[in-house]
Amino acid sequence: MLIQDRYASAIRSSNLQTDERTTYSDTDVLGAFGLAGREHPLAVALQRLFLGDNGAAEAVVAILAELVRQKANGMRLRMSEVQSVDMAKSCLAWHRDSACRPCGGHGKLVIPGTKTLGHQECRECRGTGKRPFERAFHAEKRELAGWLVAVMERHLCRAGGAAMAKIAPSLDL
Repeated sequence: MLIQDRYASAIRSSNLQTDERTTYSDTDVLGAFGLAGREHPLAVALQRLFLGDNGAAEAVVAILAELVRQKANGMRLRMSEVQSVDMAKSCLAWHRDSACRPCGGHGKLVIPGTKTLGHQECRECRGTGKRPFERAFHAEKRELAGWLVAVMERHLCRAGGAAMAKIAPSLDL
């Protein structure tokens, strides 16, 4: 079982008692993610968000907005605080739900009057099954938005490894 699965179970647990005989209990996993959050705040906040803690969205947007401001300065783009927050929210919304609405994420349109997918490619997403990302941003800020989505994907992959690094010394391997 992956540590992300254990974390998903632990955050919904009603039994948070500690047991000295275990090193992989719900409290151990929660503690490991808490410690990992010190070094990787975006990774752990994204993990919490994608496991259903909508309260983490505020922390994620704040971190992403700061990253956007820093990157925009490096790219010599002018971005106000409001624009960077808007971009962070837009990128996060796309990352959370990128499925194309007309085709339901299948890339093919449903045959009218049935529940069967046809052979006609969806015009909106051009068969990719994802909402077009490029249309959400002006050309000069599109590269920055793409970078931000890549940052989210990279950090989301780090949460489990960082938590395992915190809990591993106490595991009997």
